[in-house]
Amino acid sequence: MRDGVERAIRLIRNKRFTFELTQKGTRQDGRPDWVTNADVEAQEMYTRLLRGRFPHFGIVGEEAELHVKCTHPTENFWFSVDPLDGTSAYKRAQSHGIATMIALMRDHEVIAVAVGDVMTGEIYYYRPESDKTHRLDIHQHEYEQRLVIYPERTLKDQHVLLRDPVELHSDAARRLIQIQPHKLFHSHEITGGSIGLSMARLWKGEVGATILRPGIQHPWDICPVIGMTKRLGFKFFSIIPDASSDKLSPVFLTPVSYSFPIVYDTLVIHESRIAEVESWCKKEGLLFNQ
Repeated sequence: MRDGVERAIRLIRNKRFTFELTQKGTRQDGRPDWVTNADVEAQEMYTRLLRGRFPHFGIVGEEAELHVKCTHPTENFWFSVDPLDGTSAYKRAQSHGIATMIALMRDHEVIAVAVGDVMTGEIYYYRPESDKTHRLDIHQHEYEQRLVIYPERTLKDQHVLLRDPVELHSDAARRLIQIQPHKLFHSHEITGGSIGLSMARLWKGEVGATILRPGIQHPWDICPVIGMTKRLGFKFFSIIPDASSDKLSPVFLTPVSYSFPIVYDTLVIHESRIAEVESWCKKEGLLFNQ
């Protein structure tokens, strides 16, 4: 998997200024949905690699509705492949927010993940049956960092990361983002592009939390995010508006091979921050369920 991500990074970078662009559909918000020949060729590379090394494993990929059934005699192993996560950022020739992602599932459990940052050459990954989670620089192979979370850093000293403007979030979510009168976070930042690299900022401790808006979740996006995020001890909470009292309630996301909706804004925090969030909710009159 890591080998595939390295190959995809080089393939996508090599086409950075010469790619061909095609509209493949329309997004939920009415914007065009684009695909480049870099997306297509990266997925073809992943497919050849995986079919050659794991001929009985299933594959679900973003482009051309790729869905290869698992034929393993005793287990349901399947890969999710997002050959180029952040195509709109790639189309704009951004220098950030462009990734390539792959995850391996056994039934509904993510057992391995590799997320590659195309522009920096960093790969975030973990292997099956290993307790270590890595951050590797492919340009400097001798340097490899183990990802850990430092619980002594409070949310009040950190930023919360958004992928959309504040005003597009629910009133309940905006209560968490506010800095007056009682702030939960130091402030907020807004980013775009690859959801995998947005979440990587959480995994490596650049930000203390993330709030994601509702929407349709696709397996090639959500499977690696679920795997790596849960692996590092983060929890997902739905931010549910209520006439009597807004509330935060745990949501248990399961990797599946089909797309599904998430109805509410979702807060992602590390398990070591739960007491801090619970205390803040009591002050603000929000219900907090664990």
